[in-house]
Amino acid sequence: MTSEKLIKSKERVQKHGEVFTPSWMVQKMLDTEGVKEACENIYSTFLEPSAGDGNFLVAILERKIEAVTLQFDKTSWKTKSLFALASIYGIEFLEDNLELARFKMLNNYMEWYERVFDERLSVNTGFYKSVKFIIRKNIVRGNTLTKKHPDTDEAIIFSEWKKVKSYPSKVEWSEFTFASLFGENVNVERGIPEGQLSLFDFDGDGIDDIELDTEQKIEPIIIDIQKAYQLEEK
Repeated sequence: MTSEKLIKSKERVQKHGEVFTPSWMVQKMLDTEGVKEACENIYSTFLEPSAGDGNFLVAILERKIEAVTLQFDKTSWKTKSLFALASIYGIEFLEDNLELARFKMLNNYMEWYERVFDERLSVNTGFYKSVKFIIRKNIVRGNTLTKKHPDTDEAIIFSEWKKVKSYPSKVEWSEFTFASLFGENVNVERGIPEGQLSLFDFDGDGIDDIELDTEQKIEPIIIDIQKAYQLEEK
């Protein structure tokens, strides 16, 4: 059996304390009572404050998409799977890790799509663009301790994807600063939409459970989640 590579270099360990969590430990943690059930709830939100190259993020996505596939038919799969994807958040300090984590999330989603629909998701579709957009908005670059981007010192910004009652495919989208979760007053416009707390700090029926200061949020926009990519133009 091939052993997993848990470090990239001694220099990175010394400089950034970078050590990756082995897959068996990831699965064991996700099997913990309460966490396991949250992974099977497509709306329960997760935040990985030190995302690395995405091991935890992908494992959570895998479980959530499996739950979607078991609970819903093909007519609902796209919408429900996007809500599941939008419930997963991550912050990563190192740019190369960030890009790899995003790639792995996209690749895992693409594999599930192909398994469900027996065809590859075309990169030219709006749906594909929405998948990429959600991943980019939710998996961002930042320093969890300072709550800022490591290069620009701008506030870390996340997207809020709130379900709209009576409209299964609609989402109320807005942005908020990571710092606002701690009651810190940071203007969203000073942040940048780019990319140590607990992996399971978010819970319940989605990020809408979190009390957010209205001054931290931009004016919300209601849109079909399958057309989330259009928010790029807003």
